[in-house]
Amino acid sequence: MKTYPLYDSQNRLFAIEIETISIGRRGVCHLIEIIAGATLKRRPKLLSWFREQVFCEFIIDGEIHIAEEPYGDNSRYWIGPTPPRWLPQTEKVYKAFVRC
Repeated sequence: MKTYPLYDSQNRLFAIEIETISIGRRGVCHLIEIIAGATLKRRPKLLSWFREQVFCEFIIDGEIHIAEEPYGDNSRYWIGPTPPRWLPQTEKVYKAFVRC
């Protein structure tokens, strides 16, 4: 899967983007479920691409992260903490998507 790591001004990973064509919204949630320390809190609703920008919420090692499709119609999903910032847990998320 093609991943696009996003770094802050101090060159620390704070989020990732992945191509939507590679994996659907439910696939994103399924992959997140198998990350050690991650707990899925919200899944996409049926036909969610019509109304949900943020379609997945999960907690990883105590920190809230989301998966969203900016503007509801984008070629990439954005996955990272909310609010966006550097957290060491984001590296676990990135590694899971790189391995996929």
